[in-house]
Amino acid sequence: MRLQARTSRHKAFLSFEAMFAMIPALLMLTFALGSAHSLSVSAAERMDGQQVFDKLVSIADYAVKQGAVRTGAAGTDQVRYPNWIDESMLDGGSLARGLRQEAGLAELSIQLDDPGPGAVCVYRLVVIGDNRERIAKLFVCGE
Repeated sequence: MRLQARTSRHKAFLSFEAMFAMIPALLMLTFALGSAHSLSVSAAERMDGQQVFDKLVSIADYAVKQGAVRTGAAGTDQVRYPNWIDESMLDGGSLARGLRQEAGLAELSIQLDDPGPGAVCVYRLVVIGDNRERIAKLFVCGE
């Protein structure tokens, strides 16, 4: 009988000790999982911000090369003058609305000399006027 009582006491001691040994392991596992979650959320936010920036750069390049440029007739083809902006193309915001929908952005504004609403802005230097008399910044802002 004494032998059985002694063995059961050792088993109880071992399970009590194992329980205390598992607590730090569980705490470390919880910390590691929390850190991994935090890193993945941070990486996803940075990736989303980079995608918005890349879209705005593409929209700005399109606007100064095709979307809002002055055109003139040379024979049968329309000649485009990159970086020479036709201000009437920017009035009303129809260019911005169309590009916002195509790019899948929540907000987009294309304005001269003044950044519009949006978390991220990109600008391009352009010339405006009938005789290219003024240099301006074309701001493309969005989120």
